[in-house]
Amino acid sequence: MKPDERIAMLARIGYAARAIIYFALGYLSLATGRAEGTTSVLSPLSRIPGGEALTAALAVGLAAYGLFRLYGAAIDLEADGDDAKGIAKRAGHALSGFAHFGLAYGAASLFAWGTQPDDGAAGRDATAYALDLPMGWALLILAGVGFGAAAFAQAEKAWSANFMRLLTRDAPHWSEIVGRIGDAARAAVFAALAWALVDLGRSGRAGEVGFQDALAAYDDRGWLFAAVAAGLMLFGVFSLVMARYRDVCDTPLVRRLMA
Repeated sequence: MKPDERIAMLARIGYAARAIIYFALGYLSLATGRAEGTTSVLSPLSRIPGGEALTAALAVGLAAYGLFRLYGAAIDLEADGDDAKGIAKRAGHALSGFAHFGLAYGAASLFAWGTQPDDGAAGRDATAYALDLPMGWALLILAGVGFGAAAFAQAEKAWSANFMRLLTRDAPHWSEIVGRIGDAARAAVFAALAWALVDLGRSGRAGEVGFQDALAAYDDRGWLFAAVAAGLMLFGVFSLVMARYRDVCDTPLVRRLMA
């Protein structure tokens, strides 16, 4: 198998795993009226028929996606460039890779030891650790600013639909609208997460913070909670489109020549 074929396989397996996670958390949040997170959703998925095998497959797929994101950041797969903006985007891709390694570990732990993942508990432990460090409150505020930048980047993608350049020409015509809605929903979650971190930093106290808690911030807003949850479900659908139609190239040079 050629190098580009191996990278393409990593990407497709990873996007498929991401599709399951987001579709499930969006669907369950809508169906139950209770927010699910990218980690907490693993527990209900493990309890469906064939759930153990699915959990093991998700561990592999999420790790594959993490590796793909790190590889892409290293070689500038998406041709973001070497200026300040490009480096920031590539750093974001790398952080996404590490985050998905964390999700993969959660799935693997659930499969191997039955450890129930908890989005909020992990966030509480992380914020408590940060506050024990010198200037820890500033670190939390800085992390909040980072998630605010991520929220802006997601909103920009929803507005510009520049993700379409990553798809092959035979991608379904509805991919753009699904991608726009999905990115807008993620922007809303990241914005809530950013505010939560800044608030914890300002108050100097540890607290539960994570994807699930960020989505739960919209619980008392009825229609908005439903809209964000539905958008996350559609982001899962778009991830499946990416699994099938993502144009994966093993060298950024070819990408730049094709631009």
